[in-house]
Formats: sequence, C-alpha cells, structure tokens
Amino acid sequence: MSSGPRDSNPDATQDDSNQTDDAAQGGDVAESPGMTIPLPEGSTSVSDAIVTNREMLRDPENHGLATDGDIENLSGAMESLSAKVERVNHQHEDGAARLTELEELAERQQQQIDELQSMVSSLVDILGTEAEWTTFDEE
Repeated sequence: MSSGPRDSNPDATQDDSNQTDDAAQGGDVAESPGMTIPLPEGSTSVSDAIVTNREMLRDPENHGLATDGDIENLSGAMESLSAKVERVNHQHEDGAARLTELEELAERQQQQIDELQSMVSSLVDILGTEAEWTTFDEE
C-alpha cells in the first residue's frame, strides 16, 4: 500500500488544521501575549518569590505586614468607628427632620403675619389712619 502525500508528512496535517483554527479565531496563537505575573521586589525567580513570601508570612512584623494582634486592634477600632458613624448619621437624620419642621413652622408663621398685616392694613384704610411696620431685618 502506498501512502499519499499527507501520510508522508503527519505534521503538515497538524499545521493545516492549526492554521484553520487560528483563522477561525481571528489571529495567530503566536501573536497572543502569554500570562505574566510580576515578581515581588527583590525576587529573581518564582521559587525565590515563593520563599520570600513564606518568610514574610512566618514573621510578618519584620516585613511590614499586619500581625494577628494588629488585625484584631484594627477590627475593634473599625467596629467602634462604625458604631460612631451610625450614631452620627442617626443624629444628622434627626437634626434634618427637626430643621424641616422648624422651616415649615417659620413658613406658617410668616403666612400668619402676612395675613395679620393685610387685615390691619384694611382696618387702617377703613379708619383713615396710617400704620408703620417694623420688621426684624430693619432694626
């Protein structure tokens, strides 16, 4: 049995199918960048980086990392601050509600003052006299 030209070069078939797959994907595999992970400062290889990271985890305070005690202290401080922030937010909401009430009260009182001034002006016209108005911002 004789083999055809394809059987004589098995890599050719492999290359043809790869080119077809690459064309279907829209680019060459060789052109796509590989994944890169930056090494920690001072590391020259991956194994060196692993050793450095292990040392840092064994002795965190000498490498500027937080220790269990630091984390507990920070967690406690965060809980305390969160509670304070919640109280301040509640006070702010209460203050805002009270301010809204006061603004509405002042608006109603101003309407009443305007109505009273209008009534007094009508009475002054009926009686034929004059009236002078003094407001807080004129004093």
